[in-house]
Amino acid sequence: MKFNDHWSDYARYLPAPNEHFVKFAEQATTKPLEQRLPTRVRAKHMNFLNPASPLFCWPDVLYTATFAVGNSHPTIISNRDRSKTFVLGDSGGFSLISGAISSSMGSWRAATLNWQEAECDVGIIVDVPTRAIDVAASGYTNFLSCLDQTVDNAKFAISNRSRADLKLLAVYQGRTKSEADKWAVVMERFQRDFEGMAIAGHTRLEIADWIGQFRSMMDRRLFDTVTHIHFLGTAQPRFAVLATALQRSLRKHVRPDLTVTFDSSTSFTFVQKFGQVVTGLQADRKDFRLLNHTMPNRGGEFNPLSPFPYRSPLADLCTVGDFLPGMDPTATPSDMVGNNMLSHHSVYSELSAILQANRLMDMAQEGKNGLVPYDISLAIGMIDQAIAGSGQALSDLRRLLSRPGNKIMAPVEDRADEA
Repeated sequence: MKFNDHWSDYARYLPAPNEHFVKFAEQATTKPLEQRLPTRVRAKHMNFLNPASPLFCWPDVLYTATFAVGNSHPTIISNRDRSKTFVLGDSGGFSLISGAISSSMGSWRAATLNWQEAECDVGIIVDVPTRAIDVAASGYTNFLSCLDQTVDNAKFAISNRSRADLKLLAVYQGRTKSEADKWAVVMERFQRDFEGMAIAGHTRLEIADWIGQFRSMMDRRLFDTVTHIHFLGTAQPRFAVLATALQRSLRKHVRPDLTVTFDSSTSFTFVQKFGQVVTGLQADRKDFRLLNHTMPNRGGEFNPLSPFPYRSPLADLCTVGDFLPGMDPTATPSDMVGNNMLSHHSVYSELSAILQANRLMDMAQEGKNGLVPYDISLAIGMIDQAIAGSGQALSDLRRLLSRPGNKIMAPVEDRADEA
């Protein structure tokens, strides 16, 4: 399955793998590993960045500096074919302020920029997430301290960047709309020195508010250099179709080469911490949502010889025991190999669900399908009108998406460096 052949002009989803997966999928299959894997399956088959993978292919990922900086092991990121793949390099800001990284801010931002220039196509500058205020170990106790440090990091990136074809994204944060607005007032002053925007913080999925911000920047010629907008930390299909509408409208009314992307690490963090895999799409007139299943957490709770109950190119070759080899009823049945296999399956399911949601919405817009959330379908037309400059459409969009059940909530977690 080559997802790229079917993606049309949809907003691009970036799975955010962890360090375990990117090393696993690049390693040679030793004799012990061959005996552990299902028949005819090799670890490198799970490298979905490889267009020759016999399982499935998808060329785009987000990878974080948290895992990349200082790593000398070969990975699917470092060994990729750069002419056929895309990597957005996240800065690892949350890991830095949570204590997971011991480097100073000065050394970390320099190392991150060096890595982004060496291995990435787009990079997010090092930010201090406003979540840091609630993290005692961060040392950042108020909104202004987070903003000031991020502004200083932005100035550093502007002064020290050297690779002309690397796009850098300024970061927009905030725990509330008021904070997000205050942050934008300051950060937008530097926007002309960057090629795009990374939308983060608790308000990152409030797409109507961000369209209002984009429109304001357009009116003041602060949007002229923006060719890439990235929304951090979501794989929700209902957001995916709105992101597609946003990309199409921006390409239609602003510039034809503008790209919208969004990412999630859940197929790696949630799978490998909690055994929760994505299984498909639930679609009806009320909602699009991802379905998931939590795997057994003790050996003996399942028949290891049973076929895996959910479909994917890998799962179709496997039994439950291939994913969960342990049979001790007092211990977890998972292992490193099985966890990475489950992550591979879950990414396939995420991509399939997001692709299906976009296709269903296209059919609905053409009058060929009614099995879509009605209000989200209405929102698509409003997004186009709002980007075109209609203040009334923007007001209507805000009201529509603030209705009970329509608000797209951003989970506090799910940033790629929170593994």
